Amino acid sequence: MKLGPLSPTLQTLYSELVQQLETAPAAGSVYRRTLEGVEYVYAKLPVGITRVDRFLGRANDPEVEQAAEALRRGTAAAADRRRLVSMLRRQGLAGPDRTMGAILDALAWAGLFKAGAVLVGTAAYGLSEPLAGTRLPAPSLMTADVDLATANLALRSEPPERFEAILRRADPTFEGVPQLKPLAPPSRFRNAQGYLVDLVAPIRKRSDQNPVPLEDLRAGAAPLQHLAWLIEAPVQVAALWGAGILVDVPQPARFAVHKLILAQKRDAGSRVKRAKDLAQATAMLDALRQNDPFALSDALTDASARGAKGWAEPIERSLREIDRQDLMSF
Repeated sequence: MKLGPLSPTLQTLYSELVQQLETAPAAGSVYRRTLEGVEYVYAKLPVGITRVDRFLGRANDPEVEQAAEALRRGTAAAADRRRLVSMLRRQGLAGPDRTMGAILDALAWAGLFKAGAVLVGTAAYGLSEPLAGTRLPAPSLMTADVDLATANLALRSEPPERFEAILRRADPTFEGVPQLKPLAPPSRFRNAQGYLVDLVAPIRKRSDQNPVPLEDLRAGAAPLQHLAWLIEAPVQVAALWGAGILVDVPQPARFAVHKLILAQKRDAGSRVKRAKDLAQATAMLDALRQNDPFALSDALTDASARGAKGWAEPIERSLREIDRQDLMSF
């Protein structure tokens, strides 16, 4: 698929999907069992690559039957959304691979995005084409990891459970990667194929623990600089997987500027990551220059005003490196 602006028709279809997801009822298959002469109603709810069993109650109870009917309607609505998702992907919009899609679905079902989690990194870039208003270069979308950020150290799922248990609905082989300190909670999780999920949080002070404990998830989060600015006021997107998944990602302009800073913070052994940072920043900057110049100008101005050494200088160095120095006065 050629790069270029997204057509108005494609943007309209995508917006329709987001609106449907915002009010989408739960979907699930309903079944019944008779125990000691009494009939009960159950449901299986699709999450990631698995199904979660839910007890609805005694058959013929009006509220139980209404809940069962709502799940049936939700299943029909999900089928319609799956067709819409397939259509959008056939038209060239980027979507997550099977593993990432299942991970995002499991995270969303657990309520983590509603509780304040934000998808960052390359995975967020790959979902931001509709926000940027143009198709983004495909090579920059390739990744085998998911970075999940939270400013809320009391982040919890609903119902409460361990982060590892949430991920295992996407792949039962996910396990926490042990920290150097034996008692420290894991901030990185890996499946049998090497797919990584990292939890990160804004650094607050130099004395922060590493990882910062996320006690309700029985996990930790690696503290990172500039992350609080990146994830402030995130925006909602639809991940094109299954019946669609609502995910929070950074504002595209902040994402681009953050990548400019991050590229200059990489050490000498991170050349590949540095090149990816600059490639993603370049693609997003060029898209926003055309489609949302005021947001881009605001993000560059706001970040540069936060300090010379940690903010303005790395932004300027990266802009010169990618030959976009004209944006310094944009």
